[in-house]
Amino acid sequence: MLTSKTFLEWWQTGNRNFEAILFDIDGTLVSGMHLLNGSDILLERLKQQHFPFYLLTNDGNHSLQEKSIIVGKAGLKISPDEIVSCGMAISHFVEHHNAFGQPFFVMGDLGKPCYAETAGLKVCRDVSQIHTCSGVIIGEGFYDWQKNINAVFNFFIRRPDMPLLVPNPDSYWPNGKGGEFGIGAGGKARFICGILEEMGIVVKPEYFGKPYSAIYEYTLDLLKRRFGLPADISYSKILMLGDSLKSDIKGANMLGIKSGLMLTGITSMEQALAARGELKPDFIFETIS
Repeated sequence: MLTSKTFLEWWQTGNRNFEAILFDIDGTLVSGMHLLNGSDILLERLKQQHFPFYLLTNDGNHSLQEKSIIVGKAGLKISPDEIVSCGMAISHFVEHHNAFGQPFFVMGDLGKPCYAETAGLKVCRDVSQIHTCSGVIIGEGFYDWQKNINAVFNFFIRRPDMPLLVPNPDSYWPNGKGGEFGIGAGGKARFICGILEEMGIVVKPEYFGKPYSAIYEYTLDLLKRRFGLPADISYSKILMLGDSLKSDIKGANMLGIKSGLMLTGITSMEQALAARGELKPDFIFETIS
């Protein structure tokens, strides 16, 4: 485990044995509506050098266009095609399961435009029509939880073989200046599945966001198509920078991608040094610059 004060200093002193960089967004490049020191400089240099990179987010509640505007307000100028959301991996599911045109019941939002519709699914939000659907996707945002959860719960009692797709696997997320938290899509999925399990019904959610492989595999395909990276590229030639041990670091390590922990978000140096196994980062950086 290598520890360095700043990523830019480490990068500029010859540590460039990588062919692409993947970035987490919040806690790594921005913090709320504030730009983290040096992140804009770093990304601008990568663009000037035509160095391959993408920003990865578990935010499935905002489209790429919306996310680009949000980070732009924080001072980070990023175009939509430089962002990969967990919601984009829905298209991989549709392609691999030949599900184009099938109706899926969606709890909550999946961005505007909707990731499920963009992937070719027919979206249903009418609980009275859930029985006509081929599966369920748990989105985010504000909606009638009781009505939706009851409908989905009863749907899987009748059809436990149907897919339950969860773009954002997070159990909770920061939701307020006073330190409050909101319940995430992953938490809702596990709540539903936990009650079903008590009834002897096993439904296994299919997660798309970090630390699960779907978002990384989708991004790797983009890197190969957009930047011409070799089809057989070694994952060890790719670096993931993020502030979460359980999301960014674990996800990268499970695929063999090199992992760099930023101490600008939710993880302290003490937690980083104590991490073991899949949670142990290859590199630790105090700040970008």
